[in-house]
Amino acid sequence: MLVDFALLTPMYVSLIWSLILLISSRANRARLFLGIFMLVVSMIFLSHLIYYHHFKAIYLHFDLIFIFGSLSIFPIYHWYMKILTFRSKIDFRDMKLLIPAFALLAATSVTYLLMTHGLKHYYINEYLYGNGPWQGAPVLIKTQLVLCYTLQLVYFIQIIYFFLKIRVFITNYNENIANFYSNLEDKTLEWPKIILYTFVVTSIFSMVTNFLGRSFFDKYPIFLLLTGIGYSLFLFVLGYLGYMQNHSVVMLEEETVTVPGNKIENPTNKKLKSQLLRIFEKEKIYTNKELKISDIATKLHTNRTFLSTFINTEYGCSFNTFVNQYRVEEAKKMLTNDENSSFSLDYIAAQVGFGSLHSFIRVFKDNTNTTPGRFREQTQTIQNDKME
Repeated sequence: MLVDFALLTPMYVSLIWSLILLISSRANRARLFLGIFMLVVSMIFLSHLIYYHHFKAIYLHFDLIFIFGSLSIFPIYHWYMKILTFRSKIDFRDMKLLIPAFALLAATSVTYLLMTHGLKHYYINEYLYGNGPWQGAPVLIKTQLVLCYTLQLVYFIQIIYFFLKIRVFITNYNENIANFYSNLEDKTLEWPKIILYTFVVTSIFSMVTNFLGRSFFDKYPIFLLLTGIGYSLFLFVLGYLGYMQNHSVVMLEEETVTVPGNKIENPTNKKLKSQLLRIFEKEKIYTNKELKISDIATKLHTNRTFLSTFINTEYGCSFNTFVNQYRVEEAKKMLTNDENSSFSLDYIAAQVGFGSLHSFIRVFKDNTNTTPGRFREQTQTIQNDKME
């Protein structure tokens, strides 16, 4: 009963999310890869279920599923994060990441095929469900044990390699959207970070389970239960976040396409700075909550990348930070004006260009070390003291 709950729960969680994500993948290309990831994970837990129920007659077939699945989940997860944050297409070159999975699958399959029925029975009982000795073991069993150790080593290398790769993807993604949008809330900037943290969590779980080996959990089912609960929570959170993640690099690519016929020129830094300050200080373009850097680039007849680089270099910040500094200054003017004392913070946030009150409070506090409400109270107190 304990084993069933520990293994069936993560298997069903991943299988259900797989169906949901695959069905809805037309609306979001990244969901396709997360759905495949979930499907592979459910098959791995199915192989675990076969193992822990001691279905020895059929286990070697599911051991092949376990081997291939273990070495393919991180490449697939990597594809998911890549299409979410870096590039909207996966090409043939990305398929090379599955070479270790196919290589170990082929080597293990050949080893099992060369084993006699009696040798397979001996390997299963003495080695898969026990701790058979290396000394004196038949050559084919030694070969298979080496392949098992190789699996664990490759798996460990994959965890480190893909963690570093995905962290780069997310860092670049965060920088790109911060340099493109003036409001980030509806672009779910925080989701990729959370997904990275869950990636770390599942990596730790995977490393522990691979190090201890499945025979350990067969002897101590309580640890299997704890591991199963941990995986279930992780898979549920990952599936939910993946399903809710609507904004991706696909949308960023679509919005950065240059409109044909638009005259592009790269003015001098002095001229660009003058034009930029004019539309911000006189026209107050920052009050548009949907403002994107491409809107300004079009208005100034320049290239988006050129403008973004100029803001990063000249002002030492991202486009998002640059715009929000103007919004905060405008908000401070409104908050210190007695005529606006009856205006709610929601109204002021909308007037200066913030997409929501939450965003307004967060950015205002980051810039002034206080909230808009406290800033208004402090200003009113100072003004009242002067009048007295």
